[in-house]
Amino acid sequence: MASATTSKGVKKVGKENAPPSRSTKRTEDGDGNRSEGSDADDLPSKASKAPSSKSTNVDEDDPKELKRRLKSALADRERYRTQRDTYSTQFEELTKSHSDGSDLLEKYKQKAELQAKAQNDVIAAQTALTEKLQAKVKSLEKALSLNEKDKELPSAGGPFDDPSTKADPKDIKALKDELTKLKNESKAKDTEISELQKQYNAEVEYSKSLIAGKQSLNSSTNKSLGASTNSAPSYSTNPEEAAKDAASLALYEDLTLIQIANVKIKPARIGNEEVFNCILSADGRSLNFKLRCYREVDRSETPPTYTKQVHYTPELLQHESEAFIKRLDYFANEFVVPRDQLSGFMLEMRAKMSDECE
Repeated sequence: MASATTSKGVKKVGKENAPPSRSTKRTEDGDGNRSEGSDADDLPSKASKAPSSKSTNVDEDDPKELKRRLKSALADRERYRTQRDTYSTQFEELTKSHSDGSDLLEKYKQKAELQAKAQNDVIAAQTALTEKLQAKVKSLEKALSLNEKDKELPSAGGPFDDPSTKADPKDIKALKDELTKLKNESKAKDTEISELQKQYNAEVEYSKSLIAGKQSLNSSTNKSLGASTNSAPSYSTNPEEAAKDAASLALYEDLTLIQIANVKIKPARIGNEEVFNCILSADGRSLNFKLRCYREVDRSETPPTYTKQVHYTPELLQHESEAFIKRLDYFANEFVVPRDQLSGFMLEMRAKMSDECE
């Protein structure tokens, strides 16, 4: 019995002698101490999946990051401005070429009409002259035929046999020469009429080619305008929108104390230039000045770009006092300022005109 009990006791094994389970999270070190395994050894950390809100706030407040974003926004703005100016220049060139082609076509139509009228008058005159010459030729031929018949008739003798009534050979020869001359002139006139008709047909064909060229120009212009509609705003020209624009301009003038007397637009070396006659009122005084807005090429950049400039010119200063002119400082003389600096320009002008600068 003792041996049986011993064998049974040997077969029973405790937890300390059992093989380690795969699911257990405890391990023994060399000294017999147990340590629990962490779930972080088997699963990725959840904290690594979501960025820290604190680090995000640090990035947003980082001066370098803000400078980088500002630089990127400025570069985008300049790129959009360049694209806008390029599209504006292309539109002005297309409009100018379209108007030049229309003017040329109208002038050529007038010239062609005058030439056609002159040619028709010449043809009518030559036709009348030819008919007149042909009638004269027929009468001469008839006279010659009668003269030949008179030669064949026998002389009756007596008083009817008068030598003065006979045709003179010299007269007959002169009539024949005149007849030949008239025939030659008639042929020359026919040739001239034929040449004039050819010229008229050539002018008609050239007019048709000009009309076809104008139609192709209109088609290309419409395509170019259609391609740029996505980048350029469209403006309505109906009466309601025009009234809104006028009201907006009036409110702007009341807010800024600047009145725009008139505007002139004329062609320039690059596109068109606008000339604004303005009046600025401040502290009971007013200043008349002119702003000429135009474009010029900035060759300092690569590639060269178009820049907008404003030429300031004061007016009617001869009617102002010396104290007022002295208060204006450099605004009493003309100078050029970039258009993107007009806001600072107007603030400085208003400050010069106010009594606070005295």
